[in-house]
Amino acid sequence: MVGSTMGTLPKDLHNDRPGATPSEHDGSFSRRAMLAGTVAATATAAVAPISGSAYAAGPDVNSPQDMMAFLLLSEALTGVDKQLLAPEFDPKTNNPGIDPINIKNDYFRWINAKDSTTSFATLLKFVNDNPKSSPDDIRAFVNAGSDDIKFLARSIVLLWYLGSWYEPKDLQKQATAAKPDRINSSEVLSPKAYTQGLVWQIAGAHPMGYSNLQFGYWSRNPRDPNDQPPLLPIPKTP
Repeated sequence: MVGSTMGTLPKDLHNDRPGATPSEHDGSFSRRAMLAGTVAATATAAVAPISGSAYAAGPDVNSPQDMMAFLLLSEALTGVDKQLLAPEFDPKTNNPGIDPINIKNDYFRWINAKDSTTSFATLLKFVNDNPKSSPDDIRAFVNAGSDDIKFLARSIVLLWYLGSWYEPKDLQKQATAAKPDRINSSEVLSPKAYTQGLVWQIAGAHPMGYSNLQFGYWSRNPRDPNDQPPLLPIPKTP
C-alpha cells in the first residue's frame, strides 16, 4: 500500500534544475539532468494512483475524514453512539482531540491491515460519499453488499465489543456450516483492547484482572441496570 505522502515532479525537467549543467554545445539536456528527470518521472508514474480509481491509496488512519467515516460506520454497526466510541473526537470539526486510550486508532489500523479485500475501503468510501446517511442507511448498504463486506462488518462489531479479531472467512464458514462449531481462531489485539471491550461497559462489569473502579468497589452491591438507564444504549442488530 502506498503511503499518503508522495514525492512530486520538479517544476520542469530542463537544464535549469538545481545541480544540472547545460550542454556546452547546443543547450540541450545534460546527461545528469536527463537521467534525474527520467528517474523522477518513472518513480512518480509508478506510485501515482490511477485516475478515477476509488481509494487507490487505501484508508488512512491519520485522515480525519476517514476516521469520522469509521466512527459513523462503527456507530451504525454496534448501535453505540460515536461520542461514546471516541469521547474526545469532535464531529463538528473532525478534531480527534486528546485521547489517552485511543482504541479507535488501533482498531482502524488492525482492520485495514487484516482486510485482504477492498471491503474496508468500500465501506468508508460509502460513508464519505454519503455523509448525511443514517445508521439505517449504512446498515442497508452493508446488508446489500457482498459476503466480504457483510462478514467484515460482523468482525468489526465483535472487535468493538470483545476487543478480539475474528476473521471474516471464519465467521462466514460458521454461518454457512450445516453444524456450526465454535470459532477458536480469534485473536485479542492487545491488553488495552481486552479492557476496552464494549461488552464490559454494557454489562456494568469489568474483565478479569482489571478494573478502573475505585478501590474497595467490591464491598458495594453491584449496580442493577434495571434501576436506572443503562450506561450504553441497547445495541441494535445490524
